[in-house]
Amino acid sequence: MTENICNIQRFLDAHYAADEWPTLRWQAEEWAKTRPLAGLKLLDATPIYRNTLAKFMALLAAGADLYVPERTLMPRHAEIAAMLPQFGIKTAGKEDRFDIILDCAGSCSHLLPTLGYTELTRSGVPAYERAKRPVIVADSGIIKRIETGLGTGESFFRALAQLGHTDLEDKHLILVGYGKVGRGIVHYARHHHMRITVIDTADISATLPQGVDYLNVHDTVALNNCAAQAWCLVTATGKFNALHNRLDAATVLNHPTLLANMGVDDEFGTKIPRSRVLNNKKPLNFILEEPTRMCFIETTMALHNACALELLTADLPRHCMCPPTDVEEQLLHIATTRGCREMQHLHLFLGK
Repeated sequence: MTENICNIQRFLDAHYAADEWPTLRWQAEEWAKTRPLAGLKLLDATPIYRNTLAKFMALLAAGADLYVPERTLMPRHAEIAAMLPQFGIKTAGKEDRFDIILDCAGSCSHLLPTLGYTELTRSGVPAYERAKRPVIVADSGIIKRIETGLGTGESFFRALAQLGHTDLEDKHLILVGYGKVGRGIVHYARHHHMRITVIDTADISATLPQGVDYLNVHDTVALNNCAAQAWCLVTATGKFNALHNRLDAATVLNHPTLLANMGVDDEFGTKIPRSRVLNNKKPLNFILEEPTRMCFIETTMALHNACALELLTADLPRHCMCPPTDVEEQLLHIATTRGCREMQHLHLFLGK
């Protein structure tokens, strides 16, 4: 491995045990032998935090000439971002052109790479409706459920604890949206013995765990009555303005209910002031030094990387695609056989 890769690994080894990031370590080791991205210029828009360095390490090991965006709306840890040049990771300029773009939330969809894109999130998919290059969406695979379910669910409660909210038993939590993130929040809320109401657009009552209540989002009277009495309301729909014209601003402003957002976009709408929502409507877990623990996010980052290699295949269709099943299965096998305790029982959460 090159000096830059060794320096990243030494930095990460000081913060993480080997079983917290087995797939990215494996990826870096294998790619250092074969260098499948040698001679290619990559732009990676993944939010930059300490654990993101493990993702970058694998791409560097693969021989990539690696860049990050100069300006982005994606959150980042300023100190970690400032360290990137010492590891050989460059900042993109206006004239730079790329072979592959590893995107997040469609933030680089306006650029045209030679080979194609890999997209990290579901919220970024609409930006690629008229894609002129192949797009492989990591979020469409089963692996993303580890990060968005277990990882984001765990980090929501870790963020609440950082704000001083640790006594959660029997408190009423309203969750809007029962997708991957919502399921993770319910998973951990039940461990905290909270009273839970899930609000969604469709009747999902039959799929909810025992003891979890359901409301339809279109029943605005019931929604607002529930919000006025709850301890906390958190959104996880992944949709901009999801509660606009549904959640009554006066009701919210006159009650002490905590409001939180776990989506990339503002899901509350303009009628609810930013100051009324924890972290000013940004995802609550981004108040943390590590918004998602390494063990929950590293397999997703390895999949995002692996999809870049799939773009080397000729004649891929120019639209959004799911990650190859065999690639996911290989990474899941490494995560569950070499990973920490949380990963060894992963099949119980994934239903596999």
